[in-house]
Amino acid sequence: MDGELITFGGMHDTLKLAVLAVVFLCSNPVWGSEDIWQVSPKPAETFPYQTSVIPMANGTPIAPSSVRSLAPETDRPRTEGILATTTWLKGAFATETEVAVNQRGPGVEDPSARMMRLGLIGSTGLVRYGMTYRTADQAFSQGSGHERREAWGEWQNGAMAVRSTVGQRTDFTADAAGNEQRYSRTEVSWNKAAWPHVALSYAQNAESQTMEALSLSPQKANSHRLEAALGYRGAVWDAKLASGYGLETDQLQHGIESQVNTQTVMASFRPVDSLSITPTLGYRAEQQEWSGAKTNSPSASLTMKYQQSQRLALTAIGNYFGTRSSDKLVDLDMIGGKGVLTWELEPVRDWKPQVALEGGYNLQVNRLMPSAQTENLSGLLRLVLATM
Repeated sequence: MDGELITFGGMHDTLKLAVLAVVFLCSNPVWGSEDIWQVSPKPAETFPYQTSVIPMANGTPIAPSSVRSLAPETDRPRTEGILATTTWLKGAFATETEVAVNQRGPGVEDPSARMMRLGLIGSTGLVRYGMTYRTADQAFSQGSGHERREAWGEWQNGAMAVRSTVGQRTDFTADAAGNEQRYSRTEVSWNKAAWPHVALSYAQNAESQTMEALSLSPQKANSHRLEAALGYRGAVWDAKLASGYGLETDQLQHGIESQVNTQTVMASFRPVDSLSITPTLGYRAEQQEWSGAKTNSPSASLTMKYQQSQRLALTAIGNYFGTRSSDKLVDLDMIGGKGVLTWELEPVRDWKPQVALEGGYNLQVNRLMPSAQTENLSGLLRLVLATM
C-alpha cells in the first residue's frame, strides 16, 4: 500500500506558498457585485487569471449582500468563513483556498476552532487531475478532528472513463491517540446514452491505530476489494446491480483473515412526478479463514417519497436486516420503519415556519437469547423556524 501512495513530503512548504499566493491575489483592488467580489478586470494577455472571494456559512456559499441579514441559529452550531478561487490559463488550472471558524453561540465548544482546505485542479486534453488538503480542529463543528490529503486523476474519451484516487486520512482523538487510514481506488467505467452503464473498480484500504492501549504499538487492518456494477436508466425507472468480492485482514483480532462477498440490487420507480418508490435488496457473506465459520447477512429496504404540493411532503421508510453464523453464535433479526410528514406553513414576516411529524418503530429479535429482545416505538413533533 505504501508503495502505491504519493509521498506528500514538503506539504507544509507547499501550503505556505499556496497561502501566500492567495493573499497576494486578494490584495489587489476589488469591486463589489451582487454575488461575488472579483478582482478588477485586467487584459488577458497581461494577467491571464481571475480571482473571486465568496463568503461561506455552514459550508455553503452565500451572497455578500445577505451576510448582514443572517439570523443567528440557536438550535445547532454554525460556521463562517471565506472561499478564494483563482482560475489560471483560461480555466486550464484552478486553485481553491477555504478557511472557516466556529461562530459563537449555543452548542459551540470552542469558537476559535478552525478549518482550512486547499485544492488544486488542472486539465489538459482528455486528462483532469487534482490534489486536496484539509485539516480541522477537534472542536470544529463540521468534519472535525482530522487531516486529509488526496490526489486524483481521470481520463475520459467518449463513453469510456478511467479514474484513480490515492489518499491518506488521520483522525485525532482527545487523548492524542490517532487513527490513520491510507486508501486507493481505481475505477473503469463505460456510460453511453440508451445503453447500460458498466463499471469495474478495485479498492485497497489500510487502517492503523497509532497507539494501542496495551502494547503501545500500531495495529493495522487491511482490505482489498474488487467490485463490478451494471446499471440501466429508463424513462420512469432505473436499476443497478452490484457484486463485490474482498479480502480483509484484522490485526486487532490476531490477524484474522476473512473473505467477503456482497450483492446489491437497487431500483427506483417514478410512476408520477410527485411519487418515487425505491426498493433495495442486499446480501453479505463473510467467511473466516482460520475457523471456517460463515456469517450470512440479508437485508431489504423500501423507501417512498410523495410530494403532494410545494408545502406538503410525506416520506415512509421500511427496512429489514438479519445476520446468522454457521457456528450458531449469532442469530439476529431487526425490523424497523419510519414515517415523516412535513408541512410548510404560511410565511410570517421574515420567517418561514415548518412543522414535521415523525413516527418510528424498531424491533430486534435475538433468537439465541429471547429475553434480549427489544422493541421501540417513538414519535416526534418538530417546529422549525427558518429565515426567508
